[in-house]
Amino acid sequence: MRHEGATVRRFDPRQLPEFTPDPALWTRIAAAQQRRMARRRWRTAVVGTAIAASLAAALLVGGRSAVAPAGSPAPTTAMQDESRALEGEWHRLVGAQAAALGSTRLRAIDAELQSAYDRGAGADELEALWQQRNRALRGLIASVQDGAYGRASSITQL
Repeated sequence: MRHEGATVRRFDPRQLPEFTPDPALWTRIAAAQQRRMARRRWRTAVVGTAIAASLAAALLVGGRSAVAPAGSPAPTTAMQDESRALEGEWHRLVGAQAAALGSTRLRAIDAELQSAYDRGAGADELEALWQQRNRALRGLIASVQDGAYGRASSITQL
């Protein structure tokens, strides 16, 4: 509903006052903008340096025990690779019977290894468990090569 007697006031930019700004105004504006940009760059550099320093400190402090020298693999990594190769040899010799033949000891060692990893065991304990696993695999391979599994399947033990 529109009232007939109501006058609507509208913005008229021609009624704004006109003035001439100080000639140094643009110089002051540019100088203030340069100061803001310099402060922003300085803050960014300080924050970036602080982040980089904290990351470097975290890598140096937290990564010492986990990082092996660049030239040689970690002892547990070498043993894991050896264990993988031995297990491949074991499966090649025995085939589908690998799960049934003599793997009880191997499963027990694997359970100990998993438990050690879960609780964050030290490198010495892990290395000993990997050595134990590799010895067990070598024993299984040797018994297959000697023919012990062929004889054992025909003998009933009480």
